[in-house]
Amino acid sequence: MKINMIFILLFIFFSLIPAAFAAKAEAVVKGTAEGSPISGTISFEETGGGLKMNAEVSGLPAGKHGFHIHENGSCADAGKAAGDHFNPDKAQHGLLSKDGFTGAHAGDLGNIEIAADGTGKSEAALQGLSLSEGPHDVTGKSVILHEKEDDFGQPTGNAGGRIACGIIEKK
Repeated sequence: MKINMIFILLFIFFSLIPAAFAAKAEAVVKGTAEGSPISGTISFEETGGGLKMNAEVSGLPAGKHGFHIHENGSCADAGKAAGDHFNPDKAQHGLLSKDGFTGAHAGDLGNIEIAADGTGKSEAALQGLSLSEGPHDVTGKSVILHEKEDDFGQPTGNAGGRIACGIIEKK
């Protein structure tokens, strides 16, 4: 009986270890224009099948704004140094959560809806993305918010200029 209890406790302990040590990252987003009121945090947590993403932003114009992970970890030159959408699979533009890696760039997060008060939140399960080694690792990449709605047109969604940027860094 005592041995069974020890095995049960050890099983519970070792089952909880992966959750306690799950990789986490965060991008602190700021406006790309000097004096911009835009700010926010995009957090990422590695799960068994990909990343759990939570975004909270403020100071943006109301409406939908394109929201993407870009290939470079730089917000210089008003966000242009972030480069193109993160696209290791050389796929066409789409919505990652719907189209997967064969039908979307790995960085295609779609749109974030901003309320009349300038705030917005977004949650997503991003299957296949990671914070560890591999072709779909987003660590060190940039998150960009665009001035317009992503209409999912080719090649990048016609979302306009880059109004906010943050670099994804492990916590």
